[in-house]
Parts: sequence; C-alpha cells; structure tokens
Amino acid sequence: MALINNNLLKLLQETAKKYMDPKAEVLSIESTPISMGSQAVELMRHSVLIKVLDETSKLSLVSKYATRIERQVLTRLYSQRASVPFSYSDGSELDERFLICIQDVDYQTNYRNINVRLLQKSETKALSYIHASNFGQRRELSWLPEVDSLHIEKMIYERWKPQWQAAKRNEQFIDIFGDYIPFVEAVANTIFEDIQHLINDESSQALIHNDLNPGNVLVHNNTDVLFIDWEEARYGSLFLDIPLRCGTSEQIEDYKGLLADKSIEFSYDHFNQMYAIASRYLGLRYMSWNLGAWTSNSHAKDDLKKYLDMVVGTSPT
Repeated sequence: MALINNNLLKLLQETAKKYMDPKAEVLSIESTPISMGSQAVELMRHSVLIKVLDETSKLSLVSKYATRIERQVLTRLYSQRASVPFSYSDGSELDERFLICIQDVDYQTNYRNINVRLLQKSETKALSYIHASNFGQRRELSWLPEVDSLHIEKMIYERWKPQWQAAKRNEQFIDIFGDYIPFVEAVANTIFEDIQHLINDESSQALIHNDLNPGNVLVHNNTDVLFIDWEEARYGSLFLDIPLRCGTSEQIEDYKGLLADKSIEFSYDHFNQMYAIASRYLGLRYMSWNLGAWTSNSHAKDDLKKYLDMVVGTSPT
C-alpha cells in the first residue's frame, strides 16, 4: 500500500463529495501504484471507504498527473453526458500536468462475461455521440490542438519506422509476414500525401480522441462503454477515430446512421476514401509496439496481423 500526501487526500475527499454525496466522509484509503507508463504521470488506484450518514460503501478512484488538454476534454465531455469517466481537479486552468482524480471505470467488470455484440452497439453509439456533439466547433474548441502534418510525421517517424526497420532484420518476421513488406512500404511512401486529404477535410472535423486503442476503451458495469485517456485528443477528422472502433460493415453502417440522425452525412465515395486513408495510417501507427512484442506474445501477434491488414486492405463497407 502506498502512502498518499495531503494534496491527494484532499482531492480524493472532494471527488467523493462531488460525485457520491456532499455529506460523504472518507474513512480510509488504500492506494496502489498501477504503472508509471511511458511518462511520469504517477498513475495510482485508490480504494476509498466512505460513510454517508450511517451507511458505508467503497469507491474505487484513479489518480494521475494529467495534461491540461485531458482535464479540459474530460470536463467538457462529462458535462455533455458523453461516455467518459467522471473526474475532478483543482488545477483546471494550469498549463502543466496537474493532479486529477478519475472514476475507476472497470474495476468490477468481468470481461469474460460480457455481451460483445451489445457492447459494440454501445460503443458505436457512444463514439458517434461525442463526434456529433463536438462537430464543426473549431472556434469553441480553439484551445484544442489540431491534427497537422507534424503530428502525423511524429507518429510515423518516431513510433513506426524504427520498429519496422528492426522487424525487417528479423528472419522470423520475414518468414511469417514477409509478403506484407512491399505493400506496407508502398503505403508508407504515400501516407503523408494521402493524409493531407484528412487533415484538410473540413467536412469531417470534430473533437476526436485520437488514440482509441483497446486499452482506452473500458467496460463499466458489464454493459456500458467508456473512453479514457484523452491526452492525445485533437480537433481533426473524425475518420481518425473510426477504423479502430468500427471494423465491420455493420458497425460502420450503425455509426453512419447515428451521425445522419444528427444531420451529419457523407457521400458513399467520400466516406470510403477517408476511411481507407485513416485505416492505412492507423495500421502503421499502432503496429509499432506489436512489431517488437509479437514473438513472445500471442495477442501481439494477432494484433500485428490486424494492423498489417488495415494498412494493405480497404474499407469494409
């Protein structure tokens, strides 16, 4: 169990009062580090015993040092009743990372006993709601950074390319995935030109998560999908969120229908073109970790093939 300082203790107490009950009294806190991750965010889980009048209950919370962007996005989306965890911080206006307390979304979820098809429906609905609620609002979201060429270059040159070059020197990779190599490299050679269509597509711009890997999509109460970790949030084409979460024709048609209900529609050709470009780019971006882990992790191997297929494939619509 980790010791907590007074600032964190106060934050946990205020969060319990805000989201559980104004009369909530914190009786005890058990804190455990989760992971330091790639950045010093000091991610911790807290099991909080609270008392309201004569009744006691447990509440699980997560704390971290979050960027201003993540803090602002979570506050905005929660106020819109979007599918994000509740959060609380005293430093909303500060530019630097600051301590935030967040709902621990899935600590009671049994991922072995969930209805996947029902959750996919829930996820599609939740994602389309976020996009529609923040569609075409560049002026109101002026504080949100935009997806631009520099952002794309960083993802490809710093994340994908070094891992790809190392993988091509691995004989085992060549034996199993060698047929993909020329096709992937052909896509990589044109991706910066292709992605300009997405960057400049004003007809599809909204607040986007921009990092919707499976680890950032959690299940709450075995029935609801919530999106976490909004540190990479941007203002940009909503197509950059879609391929990782809507990978079947049924999901895509559901998503398009939900947007159409909000008077947001794309022609068949336009949707397919933008989806295909985004899919190729995201396949490159997200295969990076798998390129280094697939030989020792069966899930990483499966995901690597999925991302390779995204790069060389086309829209499933």
